[in-house]
Amino acid sequence: MTPSANARSDRHHPRAAARLALLIGLAAFSRSVFAQATNEIVTIAPDNAAQGTVALVVTFTLDNDMPPAPPAGVNPASVTLGTLIGTSVSHSSQYAVTATFAIPADEPVGPQSAAVTFNTPNGTIVFSQADAFTVTSGASAPPTITQHPGAASAAPLGAVTFTVTASGAAPLDYQWQKDAVDIPDATGAAYALDPVTFSSAGDYRCVVSNNFGTATSGAAALTVTARPAGAYPIVDTGQGACYDTSDYSTCPSAGQAFSGQDAQFAGAAPVYTLSADGLTVHDDVTGLTWQRSPDSDRDGDIDAADKYTFAEAQAYPAALNAEAFGGFTDWRLPTIKELYSLIDFRGTDPSGCDDFATCPFIVPFIDTDYFDFAYGDTSAGERIIDSQYASSTVYVAPTPSGTLLFGVNFADGRIKGYGLIIGGGDKTFFVICVRGGANYGVNNFIDLGDGTILDRATGLQWQQGDSGTGLDWQNALAYAENLNLGGHADWRLPNAKELQGLLDYTRSPDTTASAAIDPLFAATPITNEAGAIDYAYYWSATTHANWTELPGGAAAYVSFGRAMGYMDGFWQDVHGAGAQRSDPKTGDPADYPFGHGPQGDAIRIFNYARCVRGPFAATDLDRDGDVDLGDLAIFTACVTGPETIPARVCAPADFTGDGAVDLADYARFQRDHAGQE
Repeated sequence: MTPSANARSDRHHPRAAARLALLIGLAAFSRSVFAQATNEIVTIAPDNAAQGTVALVVTFTLDNDMPPAPPAGVNPASVTLGTLIGTSVSHSSQYAVTATFAIPADEPVGPQSAAVTFNTPNGTIVFSQADAFTVTSGASAPPTITQHPGAASAAPLGAVTFTVTASGAAPLDYQWQKDAVDIPDATGAAYALDPVTFSSAGDYRCVVSNNFGTATSGAAALTVTARPAGAYPIVDTGQGACYDTSDYSTCPSAGQAFSGQDAQFAGAAPVYTLSADGLTVHDDVTGLTWQRSPDSDRDGDIDAADKYTFAEAQAYPAALNAEAFGGFTDWRLPTIKELYSLIDFRGTDPSGCDDFATCPFIVPFIDTDYFDFAYGDTSAGERIIDSQYASSTVYVAPTPSGTLLFGVNFADGRIKGYGLIIGGGDKTFFVICVRGGANYGVNNFIDLGDGTILDRATGLQWQQGDSGTGLDWQNALAYAENLNLGGHADWRLPNAKELQGLLDYTRSPDTTASAAIDPLFAATPITNEAGAIDYAYYWSATTHANWTELPGGAAAYVSFGRAMGYMDGFWQDVHGAGAQRSDPKTGDPADYPFGHGPQGDAIRIFNYARCVRGPFAATDLDRDGDVDLGDLAIFTACVTGPETIPARVCAPADFTGDGAVDLADYARFQRDHAGQE
């Protein structure tokens, strides 16, 4: 179409011409609007602060006019209040920006304009507001808390520091408080606790004051991790009920029958923390982190399909590490001592119960508030008690059943060495893997030369020998209560977990011709059911409760010799030195000529006793239950005159393990001693 023709067309179509004029007008109006548009800061919080304020976090809310603010995460090129330049800038959402400011003490008083500047591919965008922020006089400003102390956790003998930041007219005075009570001499902007002790736990806050007012910080909670002395803390069994030889009973007083049993001595209670994703459980006492569930196929239930052969169990940690299960890549199979740290003797043994209707109130031997658990899969032909968990610890001795793998049965509350072949097929186990807790389960024995052995790892002091003769449970308790050894009369029968912690799983009668215990200890030889030289079962103070009408009829023992049983027509080592089983508390062993249970477990009733006291702090050198001047006297003698004091006395004072008691050890002693005052 030629220009003349187009002109003619417009003249002949007046509506088209009008539309064209309207479009031209709208375009001009739009250009005018955008040329005049400004990007504003809608609000500023806080909108004032005094001279001398530091670490002031200011939030700027931007408008949403065109053009909008750049997307969240694209930080501004600058954020300013007058001549003050913000730091630690964050663009947390599209229309919110935060920045931290320090206001000099000599900053001019009065209003300041605010600006938030973005550099974009299409140019610079500035959001602003005139006179939006006011600097007030610091000469009469009351205190303002600009940074509150944060919560913390620490183990005993650790250190922690709380800090507070405040602004206001100088001078500022600080007073730290614990549980709202002033702490003497805690008058700085920081408060250090070194060393931390159990009594340090509480809420810490700081009151800041000047001539014009006061301000109180938020409270910061300090949690003190419940750790007994040493690198191998023994977790308590959880048993809170007392028993006689058949049933529950009132806990007896000292000197009465059955005094000194498990429930009458409280150890380090378990402290578990469940991860946010629900996959793992951290044991705050041992330092170990566990898989929460043995649901290995992750189908939401725990059954026979989740169990692994030993070979499969050994490969399982690598699979977890490959996927960084729970955020970690250092999973492994637990040792038997690590696995046994989870056992909880509030459980009830369902042995002999064939269906859940018969024993509806059984309780597993693991804390199901934190760990997932299932009894044996009866729909797959398993027994109720078939909830054996695999460890990495293999019995060192050969047996007629072949290789035995130690495992913990959290259904019936026992450790046994399990044959890897059963019924012509591979034995399978539940598996939960573990990480962390370096050296957990490693003992550190010192012969004190007075008939006792100190385990510096657990803090427990042990009788070096044993009772020398078999005793029923009541008399074993009485033996411990009446023992006077090494200048002490507060001996007791150990609980099942303390006793198991004494085992040395590298030893056995068949491989080392000894009991499964460190050679520093003496173990009375016995002749076992097969007529061979062996070593005894040792009573614990722990009742092995069961579901029957006689719930308190048995107590747990630990086998330091062969765990004998009558199988295949002869007596043999069916469960390995290192097993934990149970015996009737009273009765006649002759009533059990072929043992008891599926493997014919030997029933002896008259087991031996090895007594314990403690645990004690490493620096409690006289082991009287506190760290005081008596311990300082021993330590000083070991430093200044080691030739005048027996080496066995000074050995526990060598905290660094370098063979000498010196200033490096004294630093550790000071930490403990300060924590007791």
